[in-house]
Amino acid sequence: MAKNEVKWGAMLSYALIFINSVYGLVISPYMLGAIGESEYGVYKTIGALAATVSVMELGLGGTVQRFLAQYRAQKEQKKCFNFSAMSMLQAGVLSLVMLVVGAVLYTTITPVYGQTFTANELTRAKQIFCVLIIYVALHIFENVFFGIIAGYNKFVFSNSLKITSLVIKIVLYLVLLPIFKNALVIVVISLCLEVVTITIEFLFIKFKLDHKIKLYYWDGVAFKESFKYTILLFVQSLIIQFNGNIDNMVIGAVVGTTAVTVYSFAIQIYNMYEQCATSVSSVVLPSVTNMIYNGATSRDLENVVVKFGRVQWAVLGAALGGFVVLGKEFFGLWLGEGYSDCYYLALILMAPVTLPLIVNVCLSILKAKNLLTFRTIALAYSVVLNAILTIIGTKIWGYWAAAVGTAVSTIVGSVISLNVYYKVKLNINIIRVYGRILHRITPCIVVASVICWFLNNYIGDSWIMFGVKACVFVAIYGISMLVFGLKKEEKAQIPLLKRSIK
Repeated sequence: MAKNEVKWGAMLSYALIFINSVYGLVISPYMLGAIGESEYGVYKTIGALAATVSVMELGLGGTVQRFLAQYRAQKEQKKCFNFSAMSMLQAGVLSLVMLVVGAVLYTTITPVYGQTFTANELTRAKQIFCVLIIYVALHIFENVFFGIIAGYNKFVFSNSLKITSLVIKIVLYLVLLPIFKNALVIVVISLCLEVVTITIEFLFIKFKLDHKIKLYYWDGVAFKESFKYTILLFVQSLIIQFNGNIDNMVIGAVVGTTAVTVYSFAIQIYNMYEQCATSVSSVVLPSVTNMIYNGATSRDLENVVVKFGRVQWAVLGAALGGFVVLGKEFFGLWLGEGYSDCYYLALILMAPVTLPLIVNVCLSILKAKNLLTFRTIALAYSVVLNAILTIIGTKIWGYWAAAVGTAVSTIVGSVISLNVYYKVKLNINIIRVYGRILHRITPCIVVASVICWFLNNYIGDSWIMFGVKACVFVAIYGISMLVFGLKKEEKAQIPLLKRSIK
């Protein structure tokens, strides 16, 4: 049953990515057209500012998932109930702290953005910020509930709920934005859906999982062990949030809202690309934790990294190859003139992160083993490097410096440092892992990309022709993978191929 939850949970994650792609590629330009470039730029800038407050949730949801998975592997049901209750108490305290910090940040909006925002933009920025702070204060409880559900390996329900929420959000945008024509509607919709999601998750936990959020006693030992894990997740979350939002914040303060809008579309493509990998790794933590507590060897864990890494490379490699060939044309058709820089900005961001993404199941192993200290340090010095390059460079080269700063920090912090750590601490032969992941799949990506590149020289630019080229790429890549790229055991995982393989 657990294997099916991971398998179908991962498949639903890809469905979620697809819908998110529709959201990003269709709804974002729609929002831009409906509310205008100024409102959209304010929304993106203040969204980045408010997101920095969300790191104060201290990674509590991830901690709940990890420790519930451990207690369930050890058959400690009472500890599961008790730990979730302890986590809810912590969530309540942290939510209050978020509101206080949000109130302080509210007073900085005018001093920070007063030079680049108009009076109307400042007013809207403050309204959006207030709603978003309430949202992030509530989201910490949703994270705890999600951690409980994920700790039980119930990824089908959790991902189905995310898909449903996103579809409803898209429909509400389409209906309400033409009527109200302002960015405040966007964040109010998100807040309302968050309340509904929290309610549904609570009811699922109580009645379907029969999980009691009940405090029997304050478990000092569990709190001490989990607190170290939580703090490391918090620091990592803080660094990741800062690293992900510093670009828009600096560009907004130094260059202006129009530049933020351009850069945000490149970030949007980058985020979609990154989600292609995290959708798989996000569902394996309970399974990896169970493996470790049942005596899995380093080679066993290496095989898991390779197994999921090949799936991730099959998706990411195709996405990257297709984007290299068709991305520039796509941005031209999607956004029109004035956004051609988005293609190059997206490539600068996407290329360096590919290698760490295809082995990011290793992060689940680090979490399961409670070995997050080095990753925290690596992320810390990489974000300092990114901040220095972005703050200094943006004044001279604009958003190009922000993109390069992010790329360089990724190479230093994730590609080099973490891969060395996986070898030293986890005893995983990372060179062999990469070799096994890239084997056979890479030539399929190259063949499809080269053929599609030649087609670009003979077929003109239009949505119809773009669709034709994209279909050709997918067809060639799919055939290549079936003929050469996939191993026999991998083909056996595809339902339509099971009989022919047997």
